[in-house]
Amino acid sequence: MDQGYLHGSRRVDLLSVACALGLVLAAVVSPAAAQDRNAPLRFGSVNTLSGPVQWPQSSETVQAYFESINANGGIRGRRLELMVEDDKGDPAEAARAARRLIDKQGVLAMVGSASIVDCASNAELYQRSRVVSLQGTGIEPECFTSSHVVPVNTGPYLSARNGLQFARDVFKAVRPCAVLLDIPGTRAAYDAVISGWSREQGVQLVMVERYGTGTDMKALVKQAQASRCDAVVHTGVEPHVLEWLGAVQQLGVLAQVPAIFLTPAYTERVAAELKNSKLNVYAMAEFEPWSSRSLSLMDWRALLQRAKLPTSSFSQGGYVSAQVLVRALRSIDGEITRESVSAALRSVERMELAMLGVPFSIGAQNRHNPNRATLPMKLDQGVWRIASAFWVVAP
Repeated sequence: MDQGYLHGSRRVDLLSVACALGLVLAAVVSPAAAQDRNAPLRFGSVNTLSGPVQWPQSSETVQAYFESINANGGIRGRRLELMVEDDKGDPAEAARAARRLIDKQGVLAMVGSASIVDCASNAELYQRSRVVSLQGTGIEPECFTSSHVVPVNTGPYLSARNGLQFARDVFKAVRPCAVLLDIPGTRAAYDAVISGWSREQGVQLVMVERYGTGTDMKALVKQAQASRCDAVVHTGVEPHVLEWLGAVQQLGVLAQVPAIFLTPAYTERVAAELKNSKLNVYAMAEFEPWSSRSLSLMDWRALLQRAKLPTSSFSQGGYVSAQVLVRALRSIDGEITRESVSAALRSVERMELAMLGVPFSIGAQNRHNPNRATLPMKLDQGVWRIASAFWVVAP
């Protein structure tokens, strides 16, 4: 009986020790678990911040948007954190940057990226990792033909198509021309939208010319004059825009032929440098025009003023991408994980966004170009003014 008593006591003591250890471990583990539940929600952004171009404004605006959300309690009490990487315009660096964000930082999604190489370098990685990338500025064709990359901007291809439509509808152009910045990998995308528009409208372009760095812009202007273009859609960025218009002024030709540029031409610099010009200059805005006094821009303007950031289409792209992400986060029931964030984003259906000309949908398809609208702007004595009462929307 004594042995049984001793055996039983020993068993009770062991159970007591085990329970005590369990309580100690629980006390150690519980704070860590609670910390995980309260840890910041991390998101990534791959941007070309140095190298051939510098596009910091999209990710800077996302950061400012996150700070505004955090100041009001975050998402379920958790702060939003943005991890920004510079791809330097180099595909290999873009691939390394995305892997660091996904594998080491454990980001839940990408948001506000503005890069010339990110989409082509990382579209497959995003798909394999089931990470959705809400691009603030999509440029490469892969930005618009990938399952897990979703640009919030219209992009250069549909913008060029909408520019041609604007020329046809408003200026009754029958001899339209296109002057295309020849970025590697973009030819097929431009060819597809131009040929599709030509078939749809029954109008053939009389000139389609591509150019790169070092191209003699005066020679291109002379070629457009010789081709008797009655409207020119030009896809250049700001320096090319100014070079083209400078050549038009110097040569004294095409002065009244509508020159229709894309969003990169819609800047304060272009307006200032052409203040005294009487050229027929237009630009296709991909968002509610930043230079307008639209009430729908009040929150965006206030955010930029607080953060001391410049107004531009890039900052609009960052704002819209952050806005879509935050709305998706607030729709999640249960744990906020990479999988639930991706599911919430891919479930976005006809989201109304004040800056866009069409409702915004994502879905689970293998390609995404949800913003299909552009609003024509006209340069009038150094001031950008809205040139149309209606958005031009690609079918």
